Amino acid sequence: MKLLTPLLLMLTSLLSGQLLATPLKVGVSFAIPPYVIEGENRGIELDLLKEAFAGSGYEPSFEFLPLERTFRLFESGKLDAIINVRPGMVDPHVLTQPVITFHNRIFTLRSTHISTLDDLHSKRVTAFQRARIILGGAFATMANQNPHYEEVAKQQVQVHQLMRGRVDAVVLEERVFYYYLDQLIATAQAGEHYERNQVRQADLFPPTVYHFAFRTADARNLFDKRLEAMRQDGRYHQIFAAYGATP
Repeated sequence: MKLLTPLLLMLTSLLSGQLLATPLKVGVSFAIPPYVIEGENRGIELDLLKEAFAGSGYEPSFEFLPLERTFRLFESGKLDAIINVRPGMVDPHVLTQPVITFHNRIFTLRSTHISTLDDLHSKRVTAFQRARIILGGAFATMANQNPHYEEVAKQQVQVHQLMRGRVDAVVLEERVFYYYLDQLIATAQAGEHYERNQVRQADLFPPTVYHFAFRTADARNLFDKRLEAMRQDGRYHQIFAAYGATP
């Protein structure tokens, strides 16, 4: 009986902690590796959030939704948090400190050099969906005037097309491109050979800084505090490194 008592106390404590955990429903509308790997509930951004709330009394769960519905449910109070938010999209008081920066690039093989958007006018170009809206007026003009421009839903396809010579240029977020390129390198079939140094990139777009948003100040402040601690102690960098990326 004396041996059982400590075990019972420990079990009671664990169960109490689980019962008292505060649910945190997080809306996710951007499900693209390596940031979000939906089928596995992981990815750079999901791992950052889970690590920030580990042992905190909050229990995050993820709901994968279309973009507009994500913001509508957050504003109506049916979601506690959302990721990938830019200033101006929600009330500024619900935003965290900057969490992550995205870098859209133009990727070509080494034999093709791009120094301005004008260089794309005669090229076979594939971009992510809504790129002509997101990347500014000059890019939209090029896209509208280029008969060989198209936008595709699957970013993995863009990388395969470039490396196999089916397009001349790919417009894609940097970490997404290299995530899929590394997958292609690792799974190359007989007779195929791909390397990172086969690729040239042009940096013609400004970076995009994203925040998360929380409905309660307590959750937001805790996230900010712990995210800063993660930056200081190296865990922030380690999460990126786990996906072959750097902050």
